[in-house]
Amino acid sequence: MPEQVLKVSRQANYAVLTLNRPEKRNALNQPLIEALNSALAQFEGDKEVRALLLRGEGSSFCAGIDLKEVDEAAGAHNPTSLEFVFGRLERFPVPTIAAVHGAALAGGLELALHCDLRIASENARLGMTLGRVGLMVPYDFTRKLIEVCGSANTAWILYTAEQIDAARARQMLMVHEVVADAKLQETATSLAEKIADNAPLSLRAMKATVRRCMTDTFDAWHDDLLKLAREVRQSSDAKEGVRAFLEKRKPLWKAQ
Repeated sequence: MPEQVLKVSRQANYAVLTLNRPEKRNALNQPLIEALNSALAQFEGDKEVRALLLRGEGSSFCAGIDLKEVDEAAGAHNPTSLEFVFGRLERFPVPTIAAVHGAALAGGLELALHCDLRIASENARLGMTLGRVGLMVPYDFTRKLIEVCGSANTAWILYTAEQIDAARARQMLMVHEVVADAKLQETATSLAEKIADNAPLSLRAMKATVRRCMTDTFDAWHDDLLKLAREVRQSSDAKEGVRAFLEKRKPLWKAQ
């Protein structure tokens, strides 16, 4: 596993994964996505692991997909592998916790939302900013927003592309608790330890039941929406939006 992008720590009965691209605000590139997948696979069958804590090194939790990588792929970035890993995180057999500080934007917000519990520091900024760069939120990720925040809050988050502070994020149900910046890691670790003290078979049964209820509730035919999202990702506007972001200028939209 490439430790330069992901740190993996195994405690007595829980595991800690730390995104480790602090110079890029832990933006998700392909090596980091693959490292997350490997780490989740490593712990899935470990019966001694009763909780998983996910955090970010440096000033931010995760600023989303690495847009430089998207630009180099000519705007046709395929989210399939990212969706696979987030699905694996969602289905992880025991409770998962995200410790969110600094930026948790777009794919970074979704990474946190695919955890069961979220603790945020006061300096956290959360949002789904894809509208600013002409990209489309995949169906499964929109479903996750609605599952966590409700349809009304999801509409606000998507349509405005605002960065939302931690206090309002709690009001919108994106996070469970907000703590002082200096207390984030202590609080998240304490929560992981509290969960890991509980009966392992009970935890796994509870997690499986919650996920089954939510999965069946939100299951719907959506092939047409996948096609629409693919067209958006491959559009000229998507290429323009990413390049404008990288060049720090306002994009020129053409609806093409």
